[in-house]
Amino acid sequence: MNHSLSSAQTFRSLMSLTAALSLSALLPERAARAADTTESAPQVTLGNDGNSKSLFRTLFDGQRAIGTGGMTSLEGSSGGGLATWATISGYGSNKSAGMALHYSYVNVTNYWDQNVGASIGLFDRVELSYTHNFFQTRATGAKLGIGNGYQFDLDVAGAKVRLFGHVADNSLIPQVAIGAMYKHDSDSRIIHMIGSKHTDGADAYLAVTKLFPKVGILIDTTVRFTKANQWGIIGFGGDLDNNYHAQFEGSLGYLPPFLPGLIVGVEYRTKPRNQRFTDESNWFDVYTSYFINKHLNITLAYVSLGTIATFKNQTGFYFSGQTGF
Repeated sequence: MNHSLSSAQTFRSLMSLTAALSLSALLPERAARAADTTESAPQVTLGNDGNSKSLFRTLFDGQRAIGTGGMTSLEGSSGGGLATWATISGYGSNKSAGMALHYSYVNVTNYWDQNVGASIGLFDRVELSYTHNFFQTRATGAKLGIGNGYQFDLDVAGAKVRLFGHVADNSLIPQVAIGAMYKHDSDSRIIHMIGSKHTDGADAYLAVTKLFPKVGILIDTTVRFTKANQWGIIGFGGDLDNNYHAQFEGSLGYLPPFLPGLIVGVEYRTKPRNQRFTDESNWFDVYTSYFINKHLNITLAYVSLGTIATFKNQTGFYFSGQTGF
């Protein structure tokens, strides 16, 4: 009882801290802009005639190094495919904004999932994200008794705040961020029928990410407080457990020096076990991602997702395309 209470209190504290930091991180930037005089402000036009700064480049200056905005996770935040990192999406500096749009597709033995979304980074400090998942059961839906080709829809809205550090500088200090996600599943009838307690839920997490440029190694460790079943696709909580617990997400990547922009690596993510209806397995992937330039990133991966809704050995491939500014 005390353990459950402590987990809930920790989760609520992380959610409150994320909201407060999201607001406070923006206030200094707004105050600085208000203090600028008309004479010191750059002349802005819709184009660039050589003497003026374009409106687009004022909003999205693209000054951060390639790859520092990360890829996009299944939940829409910047990071890997399965894990959320401490990165802030896009390439905007601390005086500008960044943006990323993505499409991802996962095809495993009995299911497939597509998700589309967008994220924006503000002053290299705050990230706001949204994605929608279309989880298709194909013929498996009929076997589960919910209808052939039944589709689950999951909306995920996220906020992340970089606390300190930079992912790719020459120091040993990692980039550290705190974040939260609100998730909504569309079908309460099916969600409750399979033993989940809620169609809506929220996660909170602390992420630590660092690239060591001299050796080309990227390491991420994330602790997530969650009670989502299959990241929320089949609801939140269950008849076995309806409490928040800490779960681990980890990424290890290697950047080969012979091909700048390429990263290969592995990810691992632990999952809660909330339902009698089905086991839930930890996730694993092996990925390769290529940043062609700042505006285009392609990711391919082999994924092993274990048991999903009683069907075991869910393995297959993951594809994601992302554009950034």
